Amino acid sequence: MKVAYLCADPGIPVFGHKGASIHIQEVLRALLAQGMTITLFAQRFGGPVPAEFKEIKIKPLPSVSPNTQEEERARQALGANSWVTEQLALTGPYDVVYERYSLWSHAGMTFARKSGITGILEVNAPLIEEQRKYRQLPLEQEAEQTLRQVLTNADTIIAVSSGVKTWLENFPESGSKVHVVANGVDPARYPARKTVRNNPAVIGFVGSLKPWHGVQTLVEAFHLLHQHGRPVRLCIVGDGPEYPQLRAQLTQYGLLSFCYFSGAVNHASVPRLLAAMDIAVAPYPQLAGFYFSPLKIYEYMAARLPVITTRVGHLPEVVAEGKTGLLVPPDDTLALCIAIERLLDDAPLCQRLGDAGRQQVEQNQSWQSITAQIWRLAGLK
Repeated sequence: MKVAYLCADPGIPVFGHKGASIHIQEVLRALLAQGMTITLFAQRFGGPVPAEFKEIKIKPLPSVSPNTQEEERARQALGANSWVTEQLALTGPYDVVYERYSLWSHAGMTFARKSGITGILEVNAPLIEEQRKYRQLPLEQEAEQTLRQVLTNADTIIAVSSGVKTWLENFPESGSKVHVVANGVDPARYPARKTVRNNPAVIGFVGSLKPWHGVQTLVEAFHLLHQHGRPVRLCIVGDGPEYPQLRAQLTQYGLLSFCYFSGAVNHASVPRLLAAMDIAVAPYPQLAGFYFSPLKIYEYMAARLPVITTRVGHLPEVVAEGKTGLLVPPDDTLALCIAIERLLDDAPLCQRLGDAGRQQVEQNQSWQSITAQIWRLAGLK
C-alpha cells in the first residue's frame, strides 16, 4: 500500500525530539513494519534522515521564512498548498493520504478527495484556539476555512483525545467521522526495571517545562516531602521556558542539590532515565477543555513505574485509580505530596501499579496496535 504522509507544521521537526516529532516517527515506524511504501512531505526535518527511515521517499515542502511577520508566514503556508497538490499528483499514485492537521494546510485532504482515494486526517490539538491563546493568530478567517475544508474532505478523522473530539464536533463538517485514538508507546524499548528501589527514592517527570505541564506543583510537593523528613530526590527530564524559575525555586528551598535536570535529551535516552526512577508524575494543572494525550504517561507505564497524575479531562480514563496509578486533584501540592508518600511507604502497591500499567500498554497502546486501529477505522483492513 502506498501512503503519502503530510506534516506541513513548521513547528514540528519530524526527526527531532519533541513529543509531536516522536509521535510522527512512531507512526512512520509502525507503517513501515506493516509493509507500507511511504512518501513523507514535511516542512521541517530537524536533521538528517535516520537510517531506519532511509526507505521513505522525502519531499521537503516549500520553506516558510522564520524572519517574516506572522501574517506573511501564514500566507506563504497557504500558498504552498497548490505546490503540494501538484507534487502529490507527480509522485503518486497513492492508496492513502495521511495528513497531520496544521493551521494552513489542506492539500492532502483536498487531493485525496479529488483523486478518490482514502484521506485520513489526524488532529492532535485545537490549533486555532491554541494559537490564539498562546501565540498570535493571523488570518483567522482563513485558518477556520482551512479547518472546515480538511474536515469536509477527510474520510476518517482521528482525534488523539476526547477533548480534541469535543472541539472538532463544534464544526458540522466533522459529521460522524471523528474517532478517538490515543497516543501510544513502543513497549519493547522499555526493559524490565530493577526490583530494588533507590535509597533515597527518585521522583521523576518527563516533558517540556511549560506552564501547562504543572511542574511547579511537583517542585512544591517535593519541598513539602523534605519538610516531612523525606529525603527523596527529583529527576526532571526535559527543558523549556519554566526551567529558570524552577531552578530558582529549588535554590530558594535549598533543594537544588537533591534535583537532577537532564535538559533536552534524545528520545532514545528516555527509557534509561525512566529506569532510574521509582515514581513518575504527570502533574497537569486545571485546564479548560483539556485535550492532551500524554506520551509521558504511556512511557511511564511501559517502564513499569507507578504513575501519579491529576483528575483533569480524560486522564481518569487513562490512569485507573488504584489499578494502574493514583489520581490527585490538579494544583494541589498537599494531595500530590500525600500520594507520593503513600507510594514511598508501600512497595507492593508500587509493584502492582507498575505491572498493571505495563500490561495495559502492551495490550492496548503499542504503536502497532494504534496504527492498525486507524487503518480499520478508515476501512483499509
